[in-house]
Amino acid sequence: MKFLFFSLKIFVFFCISFSAFSQKNNFDPWPIRPIRLIIPAAAGGPIDVIARIIGQKITNEFNVPVVYDNKAGANGIIGIDSVAKSIPDGYTMLIVTGSFSANSFTYKKLPYDPIKDFSPITQIYQTYGNLLIVNAELPVQNLTQLIEYASKNKLSYSSAGYGNLTHLNGELFNSVANTNIVHVPYKGAGPAFNEVLAKHVDMTFASTATAIQSIKEGRVRALAIGGTKRAPVLETVPTYAEAGLKGMEQAVYGWCGLWYPSKTPEEKVIKIQQSIAKIIHLDDVKEKFEKLGLTGIGSSPPEFSKFIESDIQFQSKLFKIAKIEPL
Repeated sequence: MKFLFFSLKIFVFFCISFSAFSQKNNFDPWPIRPIRLIIPAAAGGPIDVIARIIGQKITNEFNVPVVYDNKAGANGIIGIDSVAKSIPDGYTMLIVTGSFSANSFTYKKLPYDPIKDFSPITQIYQTYGNLLIVNAELPVQNLTQLIEYASKNKLSYSSAGYGNLTHLNGELFNSVANTNIVHVPYKGAGPAFNEVLAKHVDMTFASTATAIQSIKEGRVRALAIGGTKRAPVLETVPTYAEAGLKGMEQAVYGWCGLWYPSKTPEEKVIKIQQSIAKIIHLDDVKEKFEKLGLTGIGSSPPEFSKFIESDIQFQSKLFKIAKIEPL
């Protein structure tokens, strides 16, 4: 009995000592259970593909599962808001594209604050400009023919959602080319692109990651790419300027990043950022990114925070040029 009592005293002393040590040294053996990765888009789209590439590597490094939770709808707001309202314990992350910035101008009111309600982790990648994609049956082979054809026929273009980068590029094109191509929004880049493949809409504005395989298979045609330079993975596709249309040089470049809810402990933010930065520069990941036309970034939390602020300012100007009114 005395031995049992003595053992219990030792056990209690150990627990109290370990607790005191943990508090003093901020010891938290994170992660010790599954990490939930919120993907505010439909499964199968480009962001979903990237999430699973990164998620598998996180599992390999930390030996915990990553649970992929696709929450599509409202241009990502449903998924984004669920993260904003999550417990900031390091077990819920958000992966999302530039719609994170665009939503500030797409909607008059958001259920979250894009700056105050999140802890930026890192920018994962940046794309080349969006490609102007037409379905294989549209009787045009270049940008000049498309603009002429659009002046005589009613055409439609799909987007990944109202206010999404693909919508913004579509309205910039309408403004610069003086066309009136009808916007048809969908819930995500995957569904928007599939509608072009199925020939339900005439065209779309897609990332290299979304479109490259279908272009190579001849299922769609790429007539131009936004920005000032061609994508190395699609060197035959001219920029808009090279194709005869000036004004699309200012097109928004796609990007993707990771966030935690605000108030997530800084040590967890730093730990996962350092891991992601290493993952992005692994040879097999770099190879996958290059095939999709993506440039890996892996920025620090302060660098990513600064990038978000500048992107919000930049997109504000473009929304005014494109004349997209908030809902």
